[in-house]
Amino acid sequence: MLDRITNFHNGSFLFIFALIIAYFFAIYLGDPLLLSGTSIAVDAAITIFLFIALKRAGVLNSYWIYVLLALGFWVVADVLLMFYDRLNFVSKNVSNRTFMQILFLVPFLMFFTSFVGLFTSGLKKVSWQQLIADTLVIIFIVSSFLWFSIFHMSFNVAFDKKYLLNLAYISIDTLLLCAVFTTFFLLRSRKRHRGLFLYLLATLFICGCDAYYSIKPYFGLGGADIHYESLFKIAFFIIFLASLHLIENEANIKIRLFRRDFQRVLLEKVAFLLILCCITLGTTNTDQIYSSWIVFLLMTLLIYSAITYNISYSQMIKRLSLEEKTIIKKLDREIKDSLRELEEKNERLRQLSEFDSLTGLLNRQSFLSKLSEMIKTKALGEKIDIYSIDINHFKAINDSYGHYVGDEVLLKLSKNIKAILPEGAIISRFGGDDFMIVLKQKNEGHYREFLYYLLNILAEQISVGDYKIALGAKVGVSSTQTSEILADDLIMQAGAALDAAKRDVNTKYVFYDDIKEIIQEKNYIEILLNSMNFDEEFSLNFQPQYLLNGKKIIGAEALIRWNSPVKGFVSPAKFIPVAEQSSIINTIGIWVAKEAIRQMSYWNKKYGISLKVGINISPKQVDNVNFASDIFGYVEEFGMDPKCVDIELTEASLVNAEEIMQTVLKKFSDKGMSISIDDFGTGFSSMNYIKKYPLDRLKIAKELVDNIAINEIDRDVVKSVMTLAKNIELKTIAEGVEDETQLEILRELGCDEIQGYFWGKPMNAKDFEELIRSTLD
Repeated sequence: MLDRITNFHNGSFLFIFALIIAYFFAIYLGDPLLLSGTSIAVDAAITIFLFIALKRAGVLNSYWIYVLLALGFWVVADVLLMFYDRLNFVSKNVSNRTFMQILFLVPFLMFFTSFVGLFTSGLKKVSWQQLIADTLVIIFIVSSFLWFSIFHMSFNVAFDKKYLLNLAYISIDTLLLCAVFTTFFLLRSRKRHRGLFLYLLATLFICGCDAYYSIKPYFGLGGADIHYESLFKIAFFIIFLASLHLIENEANIKIRLFRRDFQRVLLEKVAFLLILCCITLGTTNTDQIYSSWIVFLLMTLLIYSAITYNISYSQMIKRLSLEEKTIIKKLDREIKDSLRELEEKNERLRQLSEFDSLTGLLNRQSFLSKLSEMIKTKALGEKIDIYSIDINHFKAINDSYGHYVGDEVLLKLSKNIKAILPEGAIISRFGGDDFMIVLKQKNEGHYREFLYYLLNILAEQISVGDYKIALGAKVGVSSTQTSEILADDLIMQAGAALDAAKRDVNTKYVFYDDIKEIIQEKNYIEILLNSMNFDEEFSLNFQPQYLLNGKKIIGAEALIRWNSPVKGFVSPAKFIPVAEQSSIINTIGIWVAKEAIRQMSYWNKKYGISLKVGINISPKQVDNVNFASDIFGYVEEFGMDPKCVDIELTEASLVNAEEIMQTVLKKFSDKGMSISIDDFGTGFSSMNYIKKYPLDRLKIAKELVDNIAINEIDRDVVKSVMTLAKNIELKTIAEGVEDETQLEILRELGCDEIQGYFWGKPMNAKDFEELIRSTLD
């Protein structure tokens, strides 16, 4: 509470507090004029600040306006009272005294009216039966107190004209007590409506004090005095504190419609009423406490408890009945919604189980099922053609234009393809940008005619919004005239044809029949690789590498050779690509590294030299977690100087798996091994990866060196590579140098090292050792 005051209303709080101190100081001094002035100042200041607080909280049109009017009338009455006191009107004239008593009654009526306004705002939500019961029980308890203790069971005393105004004050105090009692137990959140709670406390204080001073004259004692006024100043100060806690929706009181713990609420109410009964009994002389009074109080509490319990119980039954109906309606609605949702999901699942969600084409599973059915029901003489389609560089479309545009391209492309499909054809999206088409036809030439239309459709521009996107595609075609083939095998054949088309930049389509022998040979090579003895069938050749100036041998590139007892000599160009498609490339790579390090270490030790050996590394080897540690193990095992090991990688391998590649190459570099980029200038040449990796040497591709003497563009490319290398302090070595002209041009361009047939062909270990001896001689 104080935190709220300190933060938001410290000025007004300190001002009112200072006035109250001044008021009590005036009481101490006993100066009537000063006392009247400070009293009016306190009441007026509280009224003004209450008005400001109500305006700031936006609740001027709520029940709080009557509280403001009550304080305003009190200020007016205070001013008139001071005026009459100064002129001694009140003491001289009984009618003036009566007028002042009636005037001071108006604020009490305003306080009561504020509660009427409070109930009116939530009237529909209040239980009238409970409201009447709460009001009557308070009235009965107070009336019994008045009848037995004050009126001495005499109507003459009760309605004595001399005490009619006192009776009026007591009556309004009783009504205020009823209002406080009912409001307190109707509040849903007392913490949330702290301002209202303080107002209830102030009202309880006001009606209690006023009732006490209204009863005193019945015992021949004086009425209102300076203590009476002081107590009211405290009550008004509590109202002022209540104004500091007003919130914007203060007027929207939350009524307790029903509480399941109504038994606890009933106990709280009975406890409050018992306290009230004890107060009435405690303020009465023992000789005036009658057993009939006590019995009346107990009967009143008992009857009130029974009525309240019945009202609450009936409300609970009604509420539970409404809740039951609501739950039943909700369950019915939920059941209907669930059934409808289940039907929609079943339909959706059926769609998902058969069709692609984006294009509406058959999905893979449905396509396989229908293809199998087509194969089984194929008539004699019919042929089934399957077309496997892959859109060129579709990832670039997604990256450049966004996935929304990419999806629209696929959707429109699928519609375009469907438009040219002959009757009975089926089409499927296999995922991503892959499509499958199946035709069943008798005419041998129909499939080529359809392929022509298909390639034209695939090459058409597709418009998506403001974008016009040019497409291209590769197609793999497989055919069968037998009904014994499996659908998966036919799809696999089309996929193999598609892979072949994707590898050939000059071809848009490939027929499986045209590459069948090549694929069979690859499969045969793979079988041989998996069953061979490496030490017996593999060998290493070494192609020397020289300093261009001085023709000093500096090392050699280790090149694997395979002499199969079944197939004879197999070119690396044939078996290396096959090996790279399986995990056997890791085993081959480790064998090459071990043999190359062992052999070169032997020669370096034997002849006291420091020749480097270049070891070609496949990207798959880098992915192997043991790859680097295996290389380091061989270097240590054979006592090889790490500086004499040169790791050679292609440009393409650097582009993929950058994070892993950076980690592995850094390990090699930290050990002192050099790193070379093989075939530089033919692939993804980029400054990005040159800066990312710890490189030592660029190997200029043979394709560039071949035409260096006759093609000016190739010569300029080589020159640019060498300039780049010098600027970033990398050495250059030219591969495939085969004549004097190429050599001189490379010398002129500033090449550091060369490798090629002109100075040295690949040779076996024995011949390379002879070369070493000859250079030493």
